[in-house]
Amino acid sequence: MGVTDKPASLFRNRAFALFWSSQSVSFLGTQITYVALPLTAVVVLSATPMEAGLLNALESLPFLLFGLFVGVLVDRRARRPILIMANLVRFAALAWIPLAYALGILTITQLLAVTFLVGVMTVFFEIAYMSYLPGFVGRDRLMEANGKLQASSSAAEVAGPGIAGGLISVISAPVVIAIDAVSYLVSALALVGMPADSAPQNDTDTEGKLSVLASLREGFAVVRHNTLLRWCTGAVFFLSLFFSSVMAVYFLFLIREAGIGSAAVGLIVAVGSGGGLVGALLSERLNTWLGTGPTLVAALALPGIGFLLLSAVDGGSLGAAVLAGVATFIGFFGIPVFDVTVISFRQSITPEHLQGRVNATVRSLSWGTLALGSLMGGALASALGLRETVVLSAAGLFVPSLFLLLSPVRAMRHLEQQPDEPAEPNPVGTR
Repeated sequence: MGVTDKPASLFRNRAFALFWSSQSVSFLGTQITYVALPLTAVVVLSATPMEAGLLNALESLPFLLFGLFVGVLVDRRARRPILIMANLVRFAALAWIPLAYALGILTITQLLAVTFLVGVMTVFFEIAYMSYLPGFVGRDRLMEANGKLQASSSAAEVAGPGIAGGLISVISAPVVIAIDAVSYLVSALALVGMPADSAPQNDTDTEGKLSVLASLREGFAVVRHNTLLRWCTGAVFFLSLFFSSVMAVYFLFLIREAGIGSAAVGLIVAVGSGGGLVGALLSERLNTWLGTGPTLVAALALPGIGFLLLSAVDGGSLGAAVLAGVATFIGFFGIPVFDVTVISFRQSITPEHLQGRVNATVRSLSWGTLALGSLMGGALASALGLRETVVLSAAGLFVPSLFLLLSPVRAMRHLEQQPDEPAEPNPVGTR
């Protein structure tokens, strides 16, 4: 192939095409549940604001509790069997909700328990898949691969809530969750056809001899000694905290405060989630046009703008629904831009035998903080009110952008550039 030839499409890579297809099915099911699960809690089971916040928290709390240790496990085991196991358990857990509803025994406690179990399996899946992906697409095509997966996820965010809203208007929300359960089963079966892998091998052959704490320190060291990862991980803390705070009351706010119906809520989320799709599709181009640092700063400013607009939604009218959709579009646009950029960089610089721990270090912080933010949102709504919680959370969402604006990252023009900071020793040799 000549130096100017365009590389072949990633979809000609059978492993990636199969993985992308299975994930696309799973993404769609997940987005249907994203609407159906809180509506089951709010409409069917009459959840309180604190219960809604707890439900949201239990989706991500397992990352805080188990993420780092799962990262160590993923670096000592083959990744594909972990992915298959996680999807099969998620299938069984979610299938219980429509079954229990049909039997007339569904309770908010069961809903919380299923949500927590699915969250635990998501920890295993997310960390294992991020560590498995570089092995079959190549590190030089990670930005493209992550962009395609993020675009597929964002497309599901557009289609899924609209589908969920339409289905919920015909059948009940708990029954709609069965679609997500089946999507996990389909994904598990597809993963059986993926390339088999083996446990990662460390060149020094000492990995199995390290204690769990020593293994964890190796993962932390990669993040600590890379300027982009260190500063972006700090920004992720504030992004996760305030984003999950507003999302904990998002559905309650639209239904109870703004007076918008359940079916319309699904359409609002679908329209708003188009922002995530556009952001995913433009992430690589924005990095080229604006430079990495300015792209990251701008991307993290958008959620605050979007959710401040959301706080003005009122009245249940068509205009209110349109404003809610536009606000959500803006709020969701920047997050995939940030994610695709930072995740691709993290995967590309991390040695194979450290992928699980490095991904777990960042994921545990970001997703674990989602749980804290959800509880914070539920508590604020109980004490102050739904609209006040949206306003305060939106104001907090400007913090991650300001955090990066004051950091050396703002001057980066491309990912390969190291921000201008004093050199630090790197004990794991990954610079």
